[in-house]
Amino acid sequence: MDAIILADRKGQELLPLTDSTCVPLLPLAGKTVLEHTLEALVQAGLRQAHIVVSPHAEAVKAAFGSGERWGMRLTYSTSRGEESPSQVLAGLQNPPSVPFLILRGDVVRSGLINSFLAQAETLDVPCVQARFSGGNAFVMFCRDLRHAAFDNLGWVETRQPSAQIDLEGAVAKLDSLKNFHQANLDAAAGRISLRLPGLQTALGMTQGRNSEAYPQNVKQGVALIGAYCSLHPSVELNGEVVIGDNVIIDRRASIENTVILPHSYIGELVELRNAIVRGNELIRVDNGAVLKITDTFLLADLTSSPINKGLGEVYNRLAGLVLLLLSLPLWGLAGLLLVLQRPVAPFSKQLLRGNKIKLDDFGLPQRAEFTAWACNVSVPVLRYLPRVLAVVGGDLRLVGALPVTVEAALQRTEEWEKFADQAPAGLLGPTQLAIPADAPDEEKLMGDSFYWANFSIRHDFRYLIQAWQALFSRKAWFS
Repeated sequence: MDAIILADRKGQELLPLTDSTCVPLLPLAGKTVLEHTLEALVQAGLRQAHIVVSPHAEAVKAAFGSGERWGMRLTYSTSRGEESPSQVLAGLQNPPSVPFLILRGDVVRSGLINSFLAQAETLDVPCVQARFSGGNAFVMFCRDLRHAAFDNLGWVETRQPSAQIDLEGAVAKLDSLKNFHQANLDAAAGRISLRLPGLQTALGMTQGRNSEAYPQNVKQGVALIGAYCSLHPSVELNGEVVIGDNVIIDRRASIENTVILPHSYIGELVELRNAIVRGNELIRVDNGAVLKITDTFLLADLTSSPINKGLGEVYNRLAGLVLLLLSLPLWGLAGLLLVLQRPVAPFSKQLLRGNKIKLDDFGLPQRAEFTAWACNVSVPVLRYLPRVLAVVGGDLRLVGALPVTVEAALQRTEEWEKFADQAPAGLLGPTQLAIPADAPDEEKLMGDSFYWANFSIRHDFRYLIQAWQALFSRKAWFS
């Protein structure tokens, strides 16, 4: 039996989620929306389908190809987008053989299509419409290509179908951000019965392959975790939570009744409630407000932001410890010079903004200050030697942007300044190595912007080599 899948919906009502993709390709409970439809057809014994696409047609074809992955044979045609089902059928170059099944591929449903087909084939009528628990299932079994009831596959039923079969099941139309959010939670909780990816690894937790999560993460409720995810042991998941593939959630984050789309980073101490997260976008499902978070230590898009793509915190601390051991002879020299040059006031201190996260007075996460010590000696390479301890303690990375005070960070209002402000603070970096300490702040900020815009681990290693070479230069020992 042929199947016609209508997947030509533009999805304006789901913006910004559909600004670069279409509804059938949106991730829902670990799979794309259209993939759930294909699996339902396979379960019903159908192996051939024609997909009608419009926006992002090439992306749909690239994602599903000829259908071999599902044991199907898929063909495609395009429409102008959101045409009526009657217009779509009239425009097909190769009309389906009757009887055939026609259904929407931009909704999710949990009713059994095979049960519907078994009953529909016994009725001698032109078209039979499926209803799941009284609601439109957007599925029809047809023996007549010219039947006007096809338009009941649109969002508004134009007429009462002449024949219908009501089965147990559920349907999610995905016609708003709120309904998209709820459909994900319903799937995770089993209220919409779908074939979910992953294995149940603990009570209330299902996780995909190569994901690092812990039973204690689920405090109450259920969590569906995708593949290649990393959750810190201190993360708390409450209520119903859906986490897409390639998501990183940092320590002490608290997530409740939230959908996190693939390739998102959730920072330390971040609290999320009743939201959709896509990269650095926080979408409130109660009013549809979209907040773009510029601080990559809170939310970040892992496909475009280098956050956590460099050496992780543990590796930075270990590197700091190695550097501390290698610098022990310099500490001895610094101590001798302090006794000779500044016995009364050997050290100075300054509060700088580091990389750790803390909650402010309003309970919002922000980058915390740390005390940066300096040796009051005339030798430049020894002056900032105590900051190696900040690397060991996690306040600084080994390589990063120039650390600044909180007051200086708050004065950065331009977009390019905010971009530079996303970079982690580091002991070493192009600004620290190449720009004089008395240079204008704008010049230093430009150096940090250049560093963050061209970030790569290879560049970080290059800066480490430059720092090693600079250690033996005259500039490092004579101010």
